[in-house]
Amino acid sequence: MKINGKEVFMKPGRTNQEDRENFVKFWVECMNLMSDQEWSAQQNVIINSQLQGADHRTYMKVKGLKRKL
Repeated sequence: MKINGKEVFMKPGRTNQEDRENFVKFWVECMNLMSDQEWSAQQNVIINSQLQGADHRTYMKVKGLKRKL
């Protein structure tokens, strides 16, 4: 993955624990290379797409909640 002209990659681990640690290090490096504005815009896209795909009526029904007006 290239961020602001710098190549960033995740080093594979030998164990699941090492994989998880490498993943965290990878994302920390990605976040440090991005501006706050760019990071926020990407997070906004992810959150909005999840909200659009959510079926709120089914969620409320399963949780036994009523809609507040």
